[in-house]
Amino acid sequence: MNAIENEIWDDATLSAYIDGELDAARQNAVLAAMEHNKVLSDRICRLRRTKDLMRTGYGSAMPPKQSEHPRHKAPWRKLRSGLAASLVALAIGLGGGLVGYVCAKHNDVTMAHVSDPNRVVLHIDDSKPEHFERLLDYAEHFLQENRDKGVQVDVVANSSGLDLLRTGHSPYEARVKALAEKYHNLQFIACMNAIRHLKRAGQDVNLIDDVHSDETAVDHIVKRLQQGWTYRKVGSLSDI
Repeated sequence: MNAIENEIWDDATLSAYIDGELDAARQNAVLAAMEHNKVLSDRICRLRRTKDLMRTGYGSAMPPKQSEHPRHKAPWRKLRSGLAASLVALAIGLGGGLVGYVCAKHNDVTMAHVSDPNRVVLHIDDSKPEHFERLLDYAEHFLQENRDKGVQVDVVANSSGLDLLRTGHSPYEARVKALAEKYHNLQFIACMNAIRHLKRAGQDVNLIDDVHSDETAVDHIVKRLQQGWTYRKVGSLSDI
């Protein structure tokens, strides 16, 4: 294999490629790699299809009616009103570009068109403790209120959000451990690419116990969307 085929393509580069934000030389490098790497080609097609299907299939997605505790009344309303906007935000981060002609021949890549409100993936990409605290509050309340409905929650962290799942960095290490132990239908995922970037920068990355790290954030989110999960981006307090 040549250098292009051996190169590891990270989430940021693939997203920039799909968005048409790479320079001509870099775009050509990705195209050349796709010609010889079916895994890479399939991955890019999944990202593109995620954008397209979210635009058409998730715009009217609604969560189930929940019994509202006063403390959590506003967050549930914001979930309903902000769901479509959050999905569009993810789509923008994954969409566009020059891959339509390649993906046309990958009709085996399918996705669910209706999101399941009882299975939720929560995504955080910043390291602000107050954001993570609200996310954990939301996840715990959701699991408690719907414990008889077979609900599942994934918390996915990438970019600087990875720090919230690292020992010695997260102010909520004890709480993450306690929640992971208490709720077997809750899992925490640290982005494999974010870990790789920190290690390349010479940093040691020690994750909190029971945090999974065998996938990239984008791959995990795309997989969950394909399985029909509801996606929520946690970017600010008002977005929860």
